[in-house]
Amino acid sequence: MIREFPVTKVLSELDADELLPAILFRSSRRQCDEDVEKLASSRIGKVDNRLRKELIQAVSEVIDKYQMDSGVILEHPHYPLLLDTAVGAHHAGQLLLWRLVLEELMSRGMLRLMIATGTVAAGVDFPARSVVITAHSRRGQEGFQTFSSSELQQMSGRAGRRGKDAVGLCLVAPGQFCDARVIHEVSQKPPEPLRSAYFAAPATVLNLLKYRNVDDLRFTVSKSLASFLDRKSAAGIRRDADAIDLEAPSLSTEQRKKAEKRLRRRHREAEQLELRQETQLELSLQGLRNLGFMDQKGLSEKGVWAAELCTGLVLYLAEAIESGCLYERSEYELTALVASIAGDSHRSYFSLSENPIESKDYKELQTVVNRVKEGFQGPSTVYDLEVLPDAALTVLTWMDAEDWQGYAGLLRLSGVAEGDAARLISQTADHLHQLTRLQETHRDLARTAAMAREKLLRPPLSDTLIIAD
Repeated sequence: MIREFPVTKVLSELDADELLPAILFRSSRRQCDEDVEKLASSRIGKVDNRLRKELIQAVSEVIDKYQMDSGVILEHPHYPLLLDTAVGAHHAGQLLLWRLVLEELMSRGMLRLMIATGTVAAGVDFPARSVVITAHSRRGQEGFQTFSSSELQQMSGRAGRRGKDAVGLCLVAPGQFCDARVIHEVSQKPPEPLRSAYFAAPATVLNLLKYRNVDDLRFTVSKSLASFLDRKSAAGIRRDADAIDLEAPSLSTEQRKKAEKRLRRRHREAEQLELRQETQLELSLQGLRNLGFMDQKGLSEKGVWAAELCTGLVLYLAEAIESGCLYERSEYELTALVASIAGDSHRSYFSLSENPIESKDYKELQTVVNRVKEGFQGPSTVYDLEVLPDAALTVLTWMDAEDWQGYAGLLRLSGVAEGDAARLISQTADHLHQLTRLQETHRDLARTAAMAREKLLRPPLSDTLIIAD
């Protein structure tokens, strides 16, 4: 088996059998980018002048349609590669506007090949004549995980264009780290059962307690889909446990003791599963009491205004406000502190210049973060939260930049993906927007947050994309 099917061979074989346009799924962003660069430097990857001119015209039409800053697209490092090859790399590391251009071109049938990570299968609705899958797993925060049947179905389901193709082809091109047998096995599995995404997050509990008391909240949780599914699973565990025959004459004394122990353990597991959602809610409530967001009657004064912050960082932002960490800050300083807890610790951010915010400010915020982690022991998705000065510097650099093109050049020097930086800036702007909701209780802070947010949301980042009719 070869180490990996090169993109040049994939494209030439698909072209020879008239199976273009196609989507080639890769397992990493870097592979997608490298594939485009390889095609641009190869003879098989080049297109003729006619298609090149059509691509230039089509890109211009997309820019006009969405009223984009043309410089962001025309000065993108992959733009000349796109014109040379009619191939694009689509992944979360790319700027949203660039991905939108590729999606429009693909929908119009202008691209020969889209090289993408699994994000294109899950979030974008456009098909191709063929799909090529080159991996049986995807990379997440916890390492590589085998595709679920739904994920594989999403990718393979892109093959075949309604009204254009009689049939769509999904091809598997295994390499050194891909086993075609695993893909075949996953393809035979039924779809995963419906799962509830609910959990007793602090923001959810605080928001619900604005309108309901604790008993109402307990009742609501007991009637949720998550509780229903847990009770259903617990019933299955009990049925399996009850099938254990302790009176079987073939059992020895030692075997009977082990069976009794297994029976008790299974019933205990079933009981814990039945009560899981209620237990998580009680942990959340106790955590909110520990941090002063609740008292014996319900929400405390602090909890009432904190409930206005509809964000996963509600506890951290509220504690930072309560501690005075965010008081009397300039727009620049407030943006930096919010951005430092808005980033993801596993991503790379800009670090090539001196951070203008004093280290003691980040340390003060880190103390707040630690206090929240210690006081709130309920279910949460942000236990791995860290204060990231580089994330703050990434956002501040954008505030100081004249335009996105110059900013993107700095990102490339630092090895930071445009998509990651844009996501961080947008997340920071969203958290600042939540702070603007505190007009009645923290007027100065809300005003500063509004002005800071306005400086972040400028082209090519904005609240919405204007779509032409």
